[in-house]
Amino acid sequence: MMGYARAVKTKARERFERMAKFTAYKEQKSGIALGGIGTGSVELWPDGEFHYWQIANQSRWGGQCDQNRMDDGERHAGALSFWVRTESAGGEDRTPVVRKLGMKTDAEDFTYRMYAWNKPVEAIEYDGRFPQATLHYIDRALPCDLRLCAVAPFVPHETDISSSPGFMLEFTVHNPTSEKKKISLIGALEPSFGCRNGYRNELMREKGRTAVHMNPVFENWGGDEASDYGDLCLSVAGDGEDTFLTGEYYRFLREFVSHGEYGVTQESFLFAFRETGRLPDTMVGRRPRLLPEDLTELTDEAVDNRVTEMRAYPFARSLLSRMSRINADYPADRVEKEGFLRYCRRQMTDIGDDGKAFGAAALGKVLLLAPGETAKLRFVLTWYFPNHKSRFGDQMGHYYENLYRDAAEVNQYLTDHTEIFEKAMAFSDLLYRTDLPAYYPEAWSTHLSTIVKDSWRLKNGRFGLWEGLGSCGFHTTDITYHASFGLVSLFPELQLAQMRMGAAYQREDGRVHHFFTPDLAHTDEGFDRVDMNPQFVLMVARDYLYTGDRAYLDDLWSHVCRAMASTFRLDRDGDGLPDTDTCRNTYDAWNFAGTPAYIAVLWLAALKAAIGLAAVKNDKENAKCWQAALEKGMEALEKKLWNGAYYDLWRADDDYDGCLMTDQLDGEWFLRMAGLGGNLSDARVRRVLEVIWRHNFDPEDGLVNATCPIEKKTGVFTYKNCQAEACWTGIGYVFGALALRVGLAEMAGIEMETISRNQARFGEYWSHWECGAWYTRPMSSWTTLTALLGMQLDNNRKTLSLSPAVNGSMPLCFPGVLAEVTITENTCVIKPVSGTLDGWKITAGERRVAVE
Repeated sequence: MMGYARAVKTKARERFERMAKFTAYKEQKSGIALGGIGTGSVELWPDGEFHYWQIANQSRWGGQCDQNRMDDGERHAGALSFWVRTESAGGEDRTPVVRKLGMKTDAEDFTYRMYAWNKPVEAIEYDGRFPQATLHYIDRALPCDLRLCAVAPFVPHETDISSSPGFMLEFTVHNPTSEKKKISLIGALEPSFGCRNGYRNELMREKGRTAVHMNPVFENWGGDEASDYGDLCLSVAGDGEDTFLTGEYYRFLREFVSHGEYGVTQESFLFAFRETGRLPDTMVGRRPRLLPEDLTELTDEAVDNRVTEMRAYPFARSLLSRMSRINADYPADRVEKEGFLRYCRRQMTDIGDDGKAFGAAALGKVLLLAPGETAKLRFVLTWYFPNHKSRFGDQMGHYYENLYRDAAEVNQYLTDHTEIFEKAMAFSDLLYRTDLPAYYPEAWSTHLSTIVKDSWRLKNGRFGLWEGLGSCGFHTTDITYHASFGLVSLFPELQLAQMRMGAAYQREDGRVHHFFTPDLAHTDEGFDRVDMNPQFVLMVARDYLYTGDRAYLDDLWSHVCRAMASTFRLDRDGDGLPDTDTCRNTYDAWNFAGTPAYIAVLWLAALKAAIGLAAVKNDKENAKCWQAALEKGMEALEKKLWNGAYYDLWRADDDYDGCLMTDQLDGEWFLRMAGLGGNLSDARVRRVLEVIWRHNFDPEDGLVNATCPIEKKTGVFTYKNCQAEACWTGIGYVFGALALRVGLAEMAGIEMETISRNQARFGEYWSHWECGAWYTRPMSSWTTLTALLGMQLDNNRKTLSLSPAVNGSMPLCFPGVLAEVTITENTCVIKPVSGTLDGWKITAGERRVAVE
C-alpha cells in the first residue's frame, strides 16, 4: 500500500510540474554590439535575436536626440533570423523538427500559435564576452548540440581592420546520437532597415563561399542621396551542401495570407523548408515586373514568357507546388495561366507595395552528420551605407569608405581573413584568462563594447564617442577623461586623434571644449566647466607616457600651456588652488563654490603631470612656476579643506560645505592610473576612502556620489541633490581602482560585485545609463585592470613597472602589446600574445621577472 501511495504522489507531482508553472527573470534588453569601430552596429541579445539595427545611419546613432524617441533601429529586430531543421537520415521516424534560434514570436513575423511546428528553442544559454558572444541552444526535441559564436572584428592595435562594417556568426553542430542525422541550418535577412526602394540581389559562389550581394534600387527616387542608401552582403561557408534563396519579397520571409480563386493559404518560405529541409535554390534577384491588370491583351507568347518569369520566384512557386499536387499539368491552358498570373499580381501588390519591399534573401547548409560527427558553418554579414550626414546636411561618410568599395568587398575580405575573428576571440579569451572573480573581466569586457556601439569614425579620419548614445555630444572632455584608458591602450591612434581634434577648438583664453555637437566639426558652449582644463592636461601626459609619441606632445604642448594658464587665473588669493568661478563641473546639476576639493585635487594632479611634460620639453620656466604652485597648493589643500577625516566639499572665505563627496580624490586616481604616482600618500588616500565607504556605500544601493554627515554644514545646492544621491557606475569603478592601488582590495571587490549585480537586475547589462543609454563614463572600468597590475608605463623609454595589488593571472594590455601575466609572491611571468617586449626594461618590485 505504501508503494502504491508513493506512486500516486509521484504521478500527481509530475502532472503538477507539467502545468503552467514558470519562473520569470528580468529580461536582458541589451547585448554584445556587433560591428566595427565607427561603422554602426547590431546587438545580439540573450534572447538570440538581433536588435538595434543601427548600420544605415539611424537617428539615435547618427544624430543627437537626447531623450526624445527616435528611430534607433529596434523596430527591425528580427531582420536577421536563423532556423534549424533536423530529421533522421534513415529509419521509419522521419518527422522533421524545426526550431527558430531566437525567442521573438510576434504575430507580424509568423502565426506561431496556429503553426506550432515553428517553435523557438526552449532555452538559450548566453555568454557575452565582448568582442564575442556564445549561445548554446537547448531543446529536448533537437537531436543535435547546436552552438553559435558571434564575433565583431575588434582586434586591438589593428584599428583599420577593427573599423570593418560587419561581423561573423559561426555555428557548431554536433550529432551526439547513434544515428545519422540530416540537419539543415538557414539564415534569412530582410533588409527593411535599409534602402526604402528595395534591393536587387546577386548570388555569388566562389572559393567555398556562397554569398548574396544586395544592391539598392533607386530608380525614380533619387535614393542614392538618402541616409539609408547602401548595400549589404550575407555569406555562408563551411561544411555541408549549399541551399539559397537569392531574392524575394520581405513578407514571404515572414508570413502572409494568400486568398483568391485558388483558395486561402498561409504563405512563407518556412513551410517548404519544413517539408524539404532546403531553400528554393532560386537565382533570381530582381523584383518581378508588375503584371498588367488586363491580361487579355497579351499574346499567348507573352503570357507564356510571364509565366516562365514568375516561376523563378519562390512565392509563386509555392502556389505552383500546391496546384501541381492537385493537377500535375497546372497551368495547362490560357485560362489557368492567366489565373496564375492574376494570383501573382495580387500577391505582388498586397505584400510588396508595388514591388518596393523586395530584396530579402536566405542562405544555409544541409548537413548529413554521422554519429559523433561535428560540422561548422560561418555566416558573415557586411554593410556599406556611405551617406552619413550631419544635421546641417554635410556629407561626413564613414572611414570604412577608405578601405572598401562596397559590402561585397568587405565580405570577401573578412571571409578570406578568418584570422581577424580568431584574433578577436583570442583577445576576448585573454581578458577572461584570469583567476580573479568574474566581475573583474566582465567589467573590462562589457564596456569595451561601448567603443563599437557609440563610435563615429568619419571618412576624413575624425573620431569621437557619444557621451551617451544619441545624447549630449561626442568626445566630452570630462567623460573622455574617465573613459579613455582602454581606448588608448588598445587603439591609441583614436585617442590621440580625438585629443588633437578637441585641442583645435580650445578657446583663446585657454578654456578647453566641453563636447562636440551635433557633429565632429562643432562644439557646444560648455567652456565654463572648471574641471576640463586639468583633465585635458592629465590626458596629454597619460597619452604621451602610454604611446611615447613625441610629435603628439609637441603638437599639444602650446594647448597644455594655455590650459594651465587659464586655470592659474582662477587662483585669486595666490595659495595655489582655484577659488573663483568654480561652480560648473562634470556634476552639471550640482553647483560648487569657492575652492572645491574635487577641483583642487584635480588641479594639483594636473600640476604634477604638467611638470613632467615640461621636463620632456625642457621648459624650465614653466616647470619652476608649476612646481611652486604645486607646493603651495598642497599646503593650502590641507589648511583649507581637510577636516580631520576627509576633504570638505568646498570652502569660500568663512563659508563651507561639509558634504562627503565620493569623487573628491579623482585627480589622485588619474595620477596613479597614468603611472605618475600620487601627490597624497597612500595612507591619506586610504583613510579618506574608508570614511567614504562607511558613509556612502550600502549593499542595497551601492556607492552614492555623496552624503552629508549630520554634524556637518551643507547647502541648498548639495542637500538632496539628484546627482549627489545617485550611483554613477563610472565613478564607482574609479573608486574601486583607487582602492586597489592603496591596499583596499576587499572593498574594491565588493563595489565591483555590487555594480555587476545591480546592472544585471536593471536588465541592460551592457548599456549603463547616466545621461542616455550606453553611457561612456563607465569605460573607467578598464582602470581596475591597470590598478590590479599597478602598471607604470613609459613607452618612450621602454620601461614597464608592475606593482600588483593581488597575486594571480591577468591580462596586460598597452599600445603594441597584449600579454598574460602570472603573479606570485616571488615571480612575475609575462607571456606575450601579440607584439614584443624585446628591448623593454621590466620590473615588478622584488619579484623576479621572466618574459616567455
